[in-house]
Amino acid sequence: MLLKSESIGLSYNIARRCVEEFPGEAAAWHNIGKCYHERQQTDKAEEYFKKALKVNPGFVASMEGMSMIGLERGDFDLAIAYANRALAESDESIDSRTNRGMAYLALKRWREGWRDYNVNIGLEKNRKEIIYGDEPRWDGTKGLDVVCYTEQGIGDELSFGTVIPDLIRDSKSVTIECDWRIERVFKRSFPMCDVHGTRYKDKIPEWRTSKKFDARVAVGYLPEIYRLKDSDFHGKPYLIPNPQMAMQWRTLLDSLGTKPKIGLAWTGGIPKTGQRRRTVTLDTLAPLFKFDADWISLQYKDIDGIEEAEKKYGVKIHDWDWGVRVKDYDQTIALISQLDLVISVCTTVVHAAGGLGKECWNLVPEIPMWRYLKEGSWFPWGASVTMYRQKGKEWPIHTLAAQLREKFGDSAERQAAAA
Repeated sequence: MLLKSESIGLSYNIARRCVEEFPGEAAAWHNIGKCYHERQQTDKAEEYFKKALKVNPGFVASMEGMSMIGLERGDFDLAIAYANRALAESDESIDSRTNRGMAYLALKRWREGWRDYNVNIGLEKNRKEIIYGDEPRWDGTKGLDVVCYTEQGIGDELSFGTVIPDLIRDSKSVTIECDWRIERVFKRSFPMCDVHGTRYKDKIPEWRTSKKFDARVAVGYLPEIYRLKDSDFHGKPYLIPNPQMAMQWRTLLDSLGTKPKIGLAWTGGIPKTGQRRRTVTLDTLAPLFKFDADWISLQYKDIDGIEEAEKKYGVKIHDWDWGVRVKDYDQTIALISQLDLVISVCTTVVHAAGGLGKECWNLVPEIPMWRYLKEGSWFPWGASVTMYRQKGKEWPIHTLAAQLREKFGDSAERQAAAA
């Protein structure tokens, strides 16, 4: 309970005392590991999970923990191995199933991956199930009135949104409930659907009880029906930007001149979702600034280094807060739609670009989250996105610089004195 309330320091001290009093209790060692894991100290978490397993080799919670460590290290085989051990002890280990599912998906083992990934729908706080009446969960049956609710973060909503057209094709009607920040773009992109941006409303909206549905479905479940092999991921764009907003951005961008308009996003996530791995600095991106382009910030946070980078590298990074640090993501989508290219770390910007069909060069950390796969340049959620992977501590910035020359021509290269 203390860990769930984020009282990590108190939890740690209690767990340490428990270890002193009851060194033969695996749970005490495990709880210390959980405290370290909450602090993103993976090595120490692993040390204590292993100590728990030494005390009790069949302790399921620490097997689950080691499976999670495997995911966070990008060692997907290790994640699967520990999940299998945990499930051999208890087939009710939901965390082990979901960990194994994400590992399978990172390895493109789609069928078994989706089956495990979706076992925690309605059982995990980030995958809350919305129940509208007495309708059952959708099982793939065609020709029904289905309500589809989105889940997790905006990036997840946009990536899984690529599968909604399949559901529409196979249903009598589809109602969508989503985050209000993408309500307008979903209404525009799915005009045949009744779209409500009420997912986070505390008070039950009236529309939920005014209509009966044949079935309900979490958007993250749809790939279990429609994305079972590589070729099922067509990567077609589906988002339609606001035409008036897009026109305004086009006018503003054109006023800057004829240089290529390139969007940049260099931070992503929060500490619990791998922020450290998913973030680069503007110094890291500096080789790109030798090219004479109009650089457009797509940062929704962490903009403190822009002025320093501008002085240091002699560039202008345009940062319009009304386009990127806004609640309604419609503005950001409209801006992205008018750029010539997007270069981004793993964040919502990538999924927006893929949904728009906008060319995007995605900087993927050496230890990727499952949705960016273990290896390769193919991005399943959008054909316009190409993944460029970090190797060791080196980001492939010089590769991107060469790609810029190829895309925009040598004449775009800035002949900097330092070059």
